Amino acid sequence: MMITVKLYAHFRQYLPEGTGAQGVQLNIDENDSINQVLQRLNVSSTRAHLVLINGVFVAPENRNEAIFRDHDVLAIWPQVAGG
Repeated sequence: MMITVKLYAHFRQYLPEGTGAQGVQLNIDENDSINQVLQRLNVSSTRAHLVLINGVFVAPENRNEAIFRDHDVLAIWPQVAGG
């Protein structure tokens, strides 16, 4: 199945060169979890702070489950600091 992955802030470095704001299309297995997709992109799952599928938050304890559907959009932000 195909999903779109969007990585934000310094996570963008893990996307293929030339990837724009629209993200990258990935072909994944129907049994893949969020953490497996992160591993495929070399993103540490422990550093993935905000994770959304189609705009809906996915809690850390649910990120090992196979919950993707075809054409889902996975968006991931690291923890950011600021003031």
